[in-house]
Amino acid sequence: MSDRASPDSPSVAVLMPVFNDDGQLDATLRSIDDQRVPVVVVIVDDGSNIPIVVRHPSRHEIVVLRHDVNRGIEHALNTGLRYIVERGTPYVARLDNGDRCAAGRLERQRDFLERNPSVHLVGSAVEWRDDAGRSRFTRVYPTTHDTIVRALHHMTALPHAAVMFRTSVVHTVGMYSTAYPVAEDLEFFWRIARQHRVANLPETLLVARFDPSGLSIRRRSEQLRSTLRIQLAFFRPLAWTSYYGLLKTLVRYVVPHSVIVAVKGAMSRRARAEAI
Repeated sequence: MSDRASPDSPSVAVLMPVFNDDGQLDATLRSIDDQRVPVVVVIVDDGSNIPIVVRHPSRHEIVVLRHDVNRGIEHALNTGLRYIVERGTPYVARLDNGDRCAAGRLERQRDFLERNPSVHLVGSAVEWRDDAGRSRFTRVYPTTHDTIVRALHHMTALPHAAVMFRTSVVHTVGMYSTAYPVAEDLEFFWRIARQHRVANLPETLLVARFDPSGLSIRRRSEQLRSTLRIQLAFFRPLAWTSYYGLLKTLVRYVVPHSVIVAVKGAMSRRARAEAI
């Protein structure tokens, strides 16, 4: 597998698994149109009932890979990642169908990685908006490696759809694991953070779709079980954040998701009011 792209090849591959598009794909692709970096968009159609057809005209290259049957997001991510590694594209940016890149996102993250060769993955702050365009809440994450690693014990400190990472990490940490359904990104980022430095940019570079029927909601119990197993796998007996993380996950088993969303929204509104 080659890890070196030719000079005229795209420098960033946008990896996007899709299963049964509900009309959001065009808007997501439009958000990539104005990115000022050479991009190849790698869409993995994970066995959709109606095969994904890209009708949106784009100045960027778009590649669609297909699974004959629905195999799950972990397998879809690995299908796309294998293609990107073999192609030799140096950077992978994750994006979910329905989410939108902020202006300059890919350039900003690529340039950060270019200027910081010791950092192998970088994320950003994220704003969640519903389909009516209303802001539901915004999350700003820890920015330095040490604070991110501490936070990973008890929160999603690296938002999966907002990250960009060096394709070369596959050679040191491997592919996405299929052993942690609906939490494969957390486990993958943990492996990266154990061997390489990671970071988050403080600005909001992703507008995520707030979808009450999204995968994380439909399979919430399964995701919490996977999260608990990941927290145990990376548990550090001398770190209080490890104990806090386990407690937090157990509490989420009994607290309705709607309550958590309401709290996040209230905290986000309060932070915006204090910033004015």
